[in-house]
Amino acid sequence: MKYVKLMVSEIWILCIDMSPYLLLGMFVSGLISIFVDKNIVMKQIGPKNFTSILKSTLFGIPLPLCSCGVIPVAATLRESGASKGSTASFLVSTPQTGIDSIFLTYGMLGPIFALFRPLAALVSGVFSGMVINKLDDETHHHSKSSQDISKNISPGERILSGFRYGFLTLPADIVVPLFQGLIVAAAIAIFIPPDIIAEYFISKSFVLYLLMLLVSLPMYVCATASIPIAVALMAKGISAGAAFVFLMAGPATNASSIAVIRNILGKKTLMYYLLLISITAIISGIILDKFFTVSPISITNLSHEHHTDGLASLVFTILFILILGNSYIYKLKGGIIKSTNNISLDLSDTDLQFKVNGMTCSHCKESVESVIRSFKSVINTTINLSTGDVLIKGSELDEAAIKEKITSIGFTVD
Repeated sequence: MKYVKLMVSEIWILCIDMSPYLLLGMFVSGLISIFVDKNIVMKQIGPKNFTSILKSTLFGIPLPLCSCGVIPVAATLRESGASKGSTASFLVSTPQTGIDSIFLTYGMLGPIFALFRPLAALVSGVFSGMVINKLDDETHHHSKSSQDISKNISPGERILSGFRYGFLTLPADIVVPLFQGLIVAAAIAIFIPPDIIAEYFISKSFVLYLLMLLVSLPMYVCATASIPIAVALMAKGISAGAAFVFLMAGPATNASSIAVIRNILGKKTLMYYLLLISITAIISGIILDKFFTVSPISITNLSHEHHTDGLASLVFTILFILILGNSYIYKLKGGIIKSTNNISLDLSDTDLQFKVNGMTCSHCKESVESVIRSFKSVINTTINLSTGDVLIKGSELDEAAIKEKITSIGFTVD
């Protein structure tokens, strides 16, 4: 019972520190979802050159996509004509940051980390894309046009969709890994002796870099959820650079996404991809340790220095918890609010039903929906994110073609 109370206390303190920055990040993410046209993005990333790589990296940095959610978007970019280098640069840079995680990084780790993190994402994305384009011997054929599947909606509906994304869809994507990250951070704070890092690793910085890399590469952790873990690790004595290796490599990869990337880009490009992430993460960590100073004392006492009894802090924290709770319920319901075109789809009037495996977030679901809606014969579709069930209403539906299209963006179909 003692340790349970300590865990709850640590998680509460972390939530107090996180809530204002994450709420602001969610709001800005909603604005981005309103004003960023994905079809324009796809049309801008085409030729096998430096400009396309730079654009794909810059487009990806502010997007709040995790290492799983970025896969179907990258697959769509690839299908729309992006080179392997542009696709890889998007895959490398996008999961490392996001508007929500940048705000939270500033709040919990300070301005140096908040600036260094997107800069490292930019450099690693561009560098990886250039190397892969240089080593890739594939003849690149750019698709001159991509199918526009966007729909005209009123300004009011657009604003509503932005708020829904920022305060419902996005939190639903991160609520589980964020809660897991809070538990891990609290456990590190409580159970790891404060002098263990100094005793065994303080003189072996490179060993710590490699250890963080080995832990982070197969681990599923989003850019936001990785922050409280990094804070807890630094509080125990890990250097800022070693923590940054975790912040950079952890969100960029995980065991499940690696297999899908292999299907999209090929085995050889996957090896380049993992190697480049590893190299750039370690180099970034070394640079951060060598040229910047982040005080371990301020990190250690970060959560305990803030005033936790203010009314504003309490309101932000309660609002933050309510949003996460509501988003979790939404996630359990399969991410369904209303079906497309506000038409209810029951099994009795559904012309096609199957299950899609591999959808882990709203972006995965949105990618599958977009693929299905690209077929003119489709009238309406409903997808349950939690179960993977897909229900489609239409006329003269080509089941084989629809399933093949879904498979091409990295999912499997039963």
